[in-house]
Amino acid sequence: MQKISSYLYSNRIQTEVNLASSTLEWRIVYQRKVKIYQGLDNVIELDVKNSEQKRQVITSFNLKFVIMDQLNQEVYSGDVDVNTGILGIAKITIPASAVASIQPQFLKYTVYKLNNDNTKTPLYGDTQFGVTGTIDLLAGAMPSALAPQIMDTFNYLDDTSDPTYPRIFYSECIDVNPPNDITDAQSMSLEFWTEGLAATVTVQITEDIVVGWATNWRDLETFSITESTDRLTKIYQSVDDYSNNISWLRVKYIRATDNAGKIDKVLVRV
Repeated sequence: MQKISSYLYSNRIQTEVNLASSTLEWRIVYQRKVKIYQGLDNVIELDVKNSEQKRQVITSFNLKFVIMDQLNQEVYSGDVDVNTGILGIAKITIPASAVASIQPQFLKYTVYKLNNDNTKTPLYGDTQFGVTGTIDLLAGAMPSALAPQIMDTFNYLDDTSDPTYPRIFYSECIDVNPPNDITDAQSMSLEFWTEGLAATVTVQITEDIVVGWATNWRDLETFSITESTDRLTKIYQSVDDYSNNISWLRVKYIRATDNAGKIDKVLVRV
């Protein structure tokens, strides 16, 4: 039998509020890196002490927590909860949405006290007057969806009824058979971004492994887009609309006569 041990620890950072009387005998050389994970709400505790390593009363403090990326751009800023019921212990919750859209990387954080006159007093991360700390943002702790594929190239064919005006457009082909697909049923969404387009749009799929001139395309759905439409989302379920065996997808649209609109892009998520 295999045994898995797990631990419920607080993610705690030690901070200093006043280093004016800091002695030479006690020196924190460095502050440990803080690890947070995408897909989860991360709770970080602050252990606020003075230079004598005694916890301070902080319930009257207005503490702020700021996270910056490697270019010093703000990623998240939030209030620190100073009323935890434990002397000198505060906490900050970093919501999952705050770091969901950035690449895993080393981030920087700063903790400061906002004073009544709107001045800011830093809380030091060590006794060397270090203000910023390091956060290691990690992915892979929770399941995540694949990034959308983008269709943004549409080639046209001349309409035989009006050879002077291109009206029929085909997108490039998108591979919609995701790797490691272990589900019996999956959904597929197409988000259309259009600009002044009036057209009949057809979503086409094929189960052929290789796309070529002899590819057997099947119409999944045909619908109309008017000039007032700038964004439209279509969702298809494999159990109802198509087989899990499909390999490729493309979009065809026939533009209305005298219309000069276009599809800017289609975001495909599987």
